[in-house]
Amino acid sequence: MSEIRFDGQVALVTGAGRGLGREHALLLAARGAKVVVNDVRDAAGESPADEVVAAIVAAGGEAVADTHSVAEEADAVVGTAVDTFGGLDVLVNNAGISHGGMFDQIPVEMFDRMIDIHLLATVKVTRAAWPHLRERGGRIVNTTSNSLFGITGTTHYITAKGGVLGLTKSLAMDGRSAGIKVNAIMPCAYTRMTANIPDEAFRGFLEKHFTADKVAPFVVWLASAGVPVSGEVFSVGGGRAARVVLGVAGDAVGATPEAYAERVDELMDMGAVEFPRDATAEVRLAARGLGLGEGLDGAWEQ
Repeated sequence: MSEIRFDGQVALVTGAGRGLGREHALLLAARGAKVVVNDVRDAAGESPADEVVAAIVAAGGEAVADTHSVAEEADAVVGTAVDTFGGLDVLVNNAGISHGGMFDQIPVEMFDRMIDIHLLATVKVTRAAWPHLRERGGRIVNTTSNSLFGITGTTHYITAKGGVLGLTKSLAMDGRSAGIKVNAIMPCAYTRMTANIPDEAFRGFLEKHFTADKVAPFVVWLASAGVPVSGEVFSVGGGRAARVVLGVAGDAVGATPEAYAERVDELMDMGAVEFPRDATAEVRLAARGLGLGEGLDGAWEQ
């Protein structure tokens, strides 16, 4: 297979000053992309994006720093790419923050902040980028989290990341006619965020085996013009990737609460799992479970 290249293409990576975003930006640039490295300035007026840009330029690549807030200045973030390089082919939504706490102890304001940065900023930057991506048949890589499988002490973070998963699925369908591919990753890597995990042994394990640079190759493949998938979510880390799917299992039919109570074993049975490709397909599964096969005829089935 020929080398995946991005010569002549423009990529925007949010939250790219450190950690995962930095590795995404460096590898995209190494493969020929002109990269917009987005990360905000600190209290001293400095941004880690400048260091990443310097590294890319020193290696012979092209890059520009953008220090606008993805939550508050999404149009300006995308504007940096368009004004500097003339368009946009790739958007990697990576920016995020971390914070822990039990559900009843997390201030409501922190829920708002998490959703603003992880979910709504992804929406806003993507909205700003959409017309430019449509012009070029662009690709979007979103960042959700394997915390969706369940973890304690971070309900606000999981809530926001769950929204990103749903956004990815719907954007892929909306982007189909425009030739825009949209996928998401659940990254597993040692970063400033995971360095806050309380379990010291687990942190050490991540630091040794799940470095941030091992996620970037998969992200770069998802960002490539020839990527054959859209609307997918992948668990990525340590040099491994696995498809994450929403499945339907169990089949309990009942007309009363008591009927369902008697069918818990049927409901929880994982013997036959099906994977609907969209919401309509899931309704078809429900119809078949109810013996309504004849109702599947018609345009709604397409």
